[in-house]
Amino acid sequence: MDDLTADRTPEAYLSNLRIRGCVGTSLVDDKPTAYSFPQGSLPLDKLSLDGTWTAGYEHFVAGPDARLAFAYRAKNANLVLAGTGKVTVLVNGETTRTIDVSGSPTLYRLTDDRSARNAHLELRLDEGLQAYAFTFG
Repeated sequence: MDDLTADRTPEAYLSNLRIRGCVGTSLVDDKPTAYSFPQGSLPLDKLSLDGTWTAGYEHFVAGPDARLAFAYRAKNANLVLAGTGKVTVLVNGETTRTIDVSGSPTLYRLTDDRSARNAHLELRLDEGLQAYAFTFG
């Protein structure tokens, strides 16, 4: 039901076949590749990669210095992650939390605000972590 999410960023899949709204360096399928954030600010509902990532069919795998940015509108942002490591969450340039990831794909809450707002999310992921899909509430 589209009216339930009309004022929020839509879910986004980190899949080389299903991704939409990725800006910056073009994706390379199933091969570790160095990516760079685009110059300037990220448009709303767009995401970008920086550092080394492997873009696969079901998920993206973080390599050395992996970062992911997403400009979103929502009350909260969530990401399905797997593997073992840490994710540092920055909102509008400020570190808000560090998440310990361990095990099979699990939904992790990245942000939790009192009301929907526009924000710039940056994630810094440990090498080897797998990222699957963003959801917004």
